[in-house]
Amino acid sequence: MSTTIINFVHANGFPAASYQTFFDYFSSDHQLVANPQYGHNPKYPLDNNWKNLVDELLDYIRAQQQPVICLGHSFGGVLSYMAACQQPQLFKGLIMLDPPVLTGPLASLMGLLKNTRFIDKITPAGKAEIRRNNWPLGSNMAGQFANRKLFRHFDKRCLEDYARHCVSERNQRLELNFSPEIEAGIFRSLPTNLSRYKNKLTVPAALIYGEKSDLYPHFVFKRFARTNNIQIKRISKAGHMFPLERPQETARLVESVIQGWQ
Repeated sequence: MSTTIINFVHANGFPAASYQTFFDYFSSDHQLVANPQYGHNPKYPLDNNWKNLVDELLDYIRAQQQPVICLGHSFGGVLSYMAACQQPQLFKGLIMLDPPVLTGPLASLMGLLKNTRFIDKITPAGKAEIRRNNWPLGSNMAGQFANRKLFRHFDKRCLEDYARHCVSERNQRLELNFSPEIEAGIFRSLPTNLSRYKNKLTVPAALIYGEKSDLYPHFVFKRFARTNNIQIKRISKAGHMFPLERPQETARLVESVIQGWQ
């Protein structure tokens, strides 16, 4: 029996290899594949509502030469949703992990704010653009991040994965692989046009959110799931970064969702 391909799409700023511990918990029935990082290929320049990044994802899936289950975290969840709506024949299913899904009046407001300096205040864009991007060779990268709020509840192995893969040696320094300018640009161009995809999702789909996620009020997830016929599940005692906080539990929940489709 052939394995099912799970195509993973990372969160903004987190190269796919950051999730290696999470990937390791999936059974051999599933083959995990992932584009290392989105937004950095000049063939797909960053644009409003991530249209070119959707094309980047679709081209990556086509290269697998068979339909996939797309699993996306945060940014990756929204990207996967739009791709599945556009080209459903490439998908066996869709699972979104704490995706920033904006619809209704909130999306309209955000659409207006995109063109103002306020977008850097209400999204992480402002902080992303000015984040430190290089360190001396030999720096303890896990130690650099361990006490920051975003990483505070990470599984230690996931923190090590991120620390190992977020930088490379360049110019006799350790430099971030994920450009702060690209990361900020992705936040600033958050899709505010998801209403155009209403009733276009035709593959099995699920949305999993963290009980302690502070991304949006949880009714936003529930409303989006209800209006798009998406199964919704919650992972307890975990925040927005739950795949890297509770990798084993998240992998088991994802596999149980997939099993329910079979």
